[in-house]
Amino acid sequence: MFSLTPVQFQWLAVALVVIALLLLVILFRRRLEASLKQRRIGQAIRRLGPRVHHDLLVPDGIDGVLVADYVVLTHKGILLVMVNWYEGNIFGGKDTDQWSQVWRGASHRFTNPLHELQLVCATVRSLVPNIPVSGIVLFAGDCTFPKDKPAGACLLSDLPKQRRKQMVPSRFETAWELLLAKARMLSIN
Repeated sequence: MFSLTPVQFQWLAVALVVIALLLLVILFRRRLEASLKQRRIGQAIRRLGPRVHHDLLVPDGIDGVLVADYVVLTHKGILLVMVNWYEGNIFGGKDTDQWSQVWRGASHRFTNPLHELQLVCATVRSLVPNIPVSGIVLFAGDCTFPKDKPAGACLLSDLPKQRRKQMVPSRFETAWELLLAKARMLSIN
């Protein structure tokens, strides 16, 4: 058996701590990256309007609920933002039922997210009639649209870099408060 001097023991302890820290960084890197990306998304969405609500629940009309990831009050009305996390190349059209993701040499199909967005927009319109309601599907992962990007789909880089001054009409503010009140009632039940 060998013995360590106090100095050698200190260096061994420092080396073990450094190795442990490196292992933690390697293990939690993806979580950290996802957390940072989520933060950038929140910041970008807050630049879209003066008021933002996260995870709005609205009734689907048949004893269920729909979720809007973000709802933004803007000078043009209410904007719904649905966030999708996809990597690679995305192929799809506004009216096609299935879209494709090509990533790491494999192709995966998924339901057209614009259809769900249309349903959530229609539901919100029914809750706040006479207020313009629009929406976008934000593709937040590291993806691109090599062909045409359908209207209603956007990337994080498409969102404005700075907040614009917006005067929101009072009737939009009233509708905003009504929408949030209805959503709170749904989350209580």
